[in-house]
Amino acid sequence: MRLAARGHLCPVCIRPAPAGTCDEHGTWKPHQLLTTADRRRCGRRRWQPFQPAAQACPRCLGEVAESRTGFTCVDHGHDQDPHGPYRVDELLAPTAQRVSAAARLRLTRRRQVRRREPISVSLHLPDPARSARVVISASIVAGTLAFLVR
Repeated sequence: MRLAARGHLCPVCIRPAPAGTCDEHGTWKPHQLLTTADRRRCGRRRWQPFQPAAQACPRCLGEVAESRTGFTCVDHGHDQDPHGPYRVDELLAPTAQRVSAAARLRLTRRRQVRRREPISVSLHLPDPARSARVVISASIVAGTLAFLVR
């Protein structure tokens, strides 16, 4: 198993945290910070409705289970880039989970807006030959009516 990737994003607001410090949410340990792969995963998941757990993985907001070394993420515990082990004070509480889920929802919406295909405007003009036949037919009908009225 390889070592966990080094993250650079705050797990709550998903903004860059240089040297592990977020201006809004304080200092984080390197294994708590989100990586770019975690950010991409955030954009693919559905975040509403969100029900916070008592304690959650700071990288994916998934469930955690206690192991011999601490708490590990149930969803990504056996992944190439494992989430954990975490100590109890390194897990996210319900309030931080809600804030993080809202930030991840904004990230998902932003990604969906960028992926939308441009709207193509196409004008369906009638066939010129058919249009000419309709105009000629209308002029014959109008001429006939004008003749009958006199």
